[in-house]
Amino acid sequence: MLKNRSLMYGLGFGLIIGAALLQLMNAASTGREGAPAPETAPTAVQQLDKEQLKSAASKHFQVFEKDQKVYTQAEADNLIQQKVNEEKAKQPAQAATPVRETYVYISKGMSASQVAESLYQSGVITDRKSFEDQMISQQLTGRIVSGVHAFKGPAPMDQTQVISNITTP
Repeated sequence: MLKNRSLMYGLGFGLIIGAALLQLMNAASTGREGAPAPETAPTAVQQLDKEQLKSAASKHFQVFEKDQKVYTQAEADNLIQQKVNEEKAKQPAQAATPVRETYVYISKGMSASQVAESLYQSGVITDRKSFEDQMISQQLTGRIVSGVHAFKGPAPMDQTQVISNITTP
């Protein structure tokens, strides 16, 4: 115990000094009479007019007029959806998106990878590798017909449609 004597004295003095500092800080914040300090004291609400009260509350909260409607997120989403539907109804009925026509020339002797590259560059397909793999798996690489091929429809098209288009004369 004698070895720990200086440690015990240090802990004891530290606790005493810490408690004294805490009491000192509490006394400074409450003021002399025990009332809260002026910076933390709430202002008297009865002394403020409407504008002063609104500006004081707007520092920490959103302030709305009593007659102003406040919407929840779900209500706001529903109103937006209704307005969008009304605007769509107001617009004249436009024709469906025009059918896109793409023409691709396949020359004689082109490999499946070259055909896939030209179809990819024209926007008919989105993935060259999967198109080429599908051609190989169906063993259609030797059946590619040379010439101009027309692709009508939304881009990119289904790969099976594209394959049937380029393999049928």
